[in-house]
Amino acid sequence: MARRDPDDADAPAPRGLRRTARMRFTGRGWVTLALGVVIAVLAYPLGRPEFLVAGVAGILLPLVGRFVARVRRPRFEVLRVFSPPVVAAGGTVRVGIRIRNAGATTSTDLVWNDAIPWPASAPPHRLGPIPATGTAARIVTAEYELAPPRRGVYGIGPLVVENQDPFGMAASVAAVGVQDRLVVIPAVGDLPSGGPVLADGEGAAQLVQRRATGNDDDLTTREYRPGDALRRVHWRASARHGELMVRQEEHRSHPDARLVVDTRLGGYPDARPDAGETWDSSSSSEAFEWVVRMTASLGMHLEANGFQVTVEETALPQIDALGERWEGGRRAEGFLTSLAAVRLLERPVAELAGAVPDTSGPLFALVGDPEDATIEWLLRRRRGADLAVAFTVDAREEVLDRLADAGWTVVPVAAGAEPGDAWRAISAVTEATHGAH
Repeated sequence: MARRDPDDADAPAPRGLRRTARMRFTGRGWVTLALGVVIAVLAYPLGRPEFLVAGVAGILLPLVGRFVARVRRPRFEVLRVFSPPVVAAGGTVRVGIRIRNAGATTSTDLVWNDAIPWPASAPPHRLGPIPATGTAARIVTAEYELAPPRRGVYGIGPLVVENQDPFGMAASVAAVGVQDRLVVIPAVGDLPSGGPVLADGEGAAQLVQRRATGNDDDLTTREYRPGDALRRVHWRASARHGELMVRQEEHRSHPDARLVVDTRLGGYPDARPDAGETWDSSSSSEAFEWVVRMTASLGMHLEANGFQVTVEETALPQIDALGERWEGGRRAEGFLTSLAAVRLLERPVAELAGAVPDTSGPLFALVGDPEDATIEWLLRRRRGADLAVAFTVDAREEVLDRLADAGWTVVPVAAGAEPGDAWRAISAVTEATHGAH
């Protein structure tokens, strides 16, 4: 495969390219056309027929150049590869482009860039002629970097190319190829020490506490019962206990933790119509963007601490659950990828009614400035004396008071707060609450 450098350090920096296909005269073309008109007009009063010939030539040259530029528009097949295939907001992704000349003639010198959906500077690159003969010769590759500013699912492309006629009189701008989808997940913040102690709940939560002081054999063995196979006898544990002990099936349950995410449009007064840049445009809210980022950070933190994390939404479900632990490093992919595309939805208040879940364990609510119906629904999510923490973004005072009166630990944050700071604030709010009492 032939490889060409699309950037030419000796060439002047080209203009930014627009995505809309169009034909235009260059500066040279406009000057030539204007001079042709002036000379042709002066030919009659001056009685100089040679001026008329020169004027007509000056008029025809830009017009012919425009026709040639249109006819010689490149025919390219474009393939993009993103590395990494999924990137976090604020990170950098390398875009590899494979350009194949699908035309019958060698392409001209041209400049190109990829159309990107967010406002950013994207200076065009230069690309030399690509032959139309040979399998390898007609393919070139190029690379560039992108830094997506926020999470979402974006369409990258098409490739925008500009070519000129041989005399530089006219330029043709065309979009070739199709878009490729880039998935940008929310940036996962580190939740450091200083937050709540996550050792509540039943089942394996107690096993974690015992493991710190007991022996692993005590957790995986039990006394011998008639009918147990001798191959299951655990001799080391039997010697220590003075009676036959056998291996038991490993306890595979994990303590439960629940995330409740408000995805109703009515809970975010700062929501505004999106610019339509993402794959599925909807309303945009800085408060909701913080909620999504905290959901990603908190979900990954709880999962890393051995919790079985479930997610509940106030609108229609959009967020995938964290996978089973046997899936290894792949278990978080669906969760984070779904957070890239989650959006605010409108949901009638009547659809908020639902049964109280039968699981216990720490409960974390991530909301903006929820409506009264959402708060009522949220309060029903808690069971007994389970730890219940509500992260609220720019919420009203009455919302904070209502949750606090119901026994919730309320952590008010601003849309620009770091997830780690919000996590540490749980302990500070708890201490302040106990001190007040």
